[in-house]
Amino acid sequence: MGLLYKNLKKVGKPPGAIIYTGEDKSRPIKMEVIYYNENQISKEVVSSLDSINWESSYNKWINIYGLNDTELIKEIGSKNNISSLILEDIAHIGQRPKIEFYDNYIFIVLKMLSFDNKRMKIQHEQISFILLPDTLITFQEVEGDVFDPVRKRIFQSKGLIKKKGVDYLLYCLIDSIVDQNFILLDQIEEKIEIIEEDIINNQSKKLLENIYKLRKELLILKSSVWPVKDIIYNLLKEDSVINDDTKEYLKDVNDHLIQIMDFIIIYREMISSLFDTHLSHTSNKMNQIMTMLTIFSAIFIPLTFLAGVYGMNFQYIPELSYRWSYPIFWFICIVTVVSMYTFFKYKKWL
Repeated sequence: MGLLYKNLKKVGKPPGAIIYTGEDKSRPIKMEVIYYNENQISKEVVSSLDSINWESSYNKWINIYGLNDTELIKEIGSKNNISSLILEDIAHIGQRPKIEFYDNYIFIVLKMLSFDNKRMKIQHEQISFILLPDTLITFQEVEGDVFDPVRKRIFQSKGLIKKKGVDYLLYCLIDSIVDQNFILLDQIEEKIEIIEEDIINNQSKKLLENIYKLRKELLILKSSVWPVKDIIYNLLKEDSVINDDTKEYLKDVNDHLIQIMDFIIIYREMISSLFDTHLSHTSNKMNQIMTMLTIFSAIFIPLTFLAGVYGMNFQYIPELSYRWSYPIFWFICIVTVVSMYTFFKYKKWL
């Protein structure tokens, strides 16, 4: 189902209605909590919000897998004074990437993208972030993400992540999602190269279909990446819980986004060029076929004329009574064919 179908599920519902618009409503919920500071770290998998130490002075990363439990989302909102409109957007997975600022928290929606090589289709999952003064809550529809390098840096005390606050953790997660797009673009580039080879070798019967698929997926990629520039811009501009040191790192994410958008434009031009090349190649091939058919027709026109003349049922045709008429007829036909073939080769039409 497309994103429009997910939006249709919200039609007619009152504002703030928390309705899960995904497909898998039986998926079990999993909550993972990481407490950390510069010196210590611990990880817990909890079954209820009461098991989370909300008052801890440690930085807290609460990652929730599964959005089908709307009562749990309501409870999180109640504990942290989150607007019902925000909770609605978390459960509604057809959201466009965006950012919203509130008095005590920041809400961000991003798309985590991956490329299905077999189907030549971009898979996207909505990731929602709520940034509180010392807590970052992330919401994912399914388990499995691009955040494992960030977790590894936390547990192995690599980089600055344990020395910084949760705003730096937010930067690291956003950076991981943005950098994933480079991997996706590399996979798309491989597909473009394969299509180029197929056009040259004329091996695939689905060239046009594959070209249209890639064009469509690049549009989806652009619609998912372009709004992130506005998100980064607003994070840099707003005086919020984002520290100035972290804003310097966010500028690097903005540079990555500019590179990604440049690659998207380049690949769109390449795919458009592939489309033109494919049509030109098909047209040339058709012209070659028509040329060959025309040449064969031109060769057989005089032969058809001769056969027509001597095949007429007149009572008296002098040549028919000659003893060598039949061999002479074939000699004339062969000389005609060889002469025309030689002429076509001389003109480089063959």
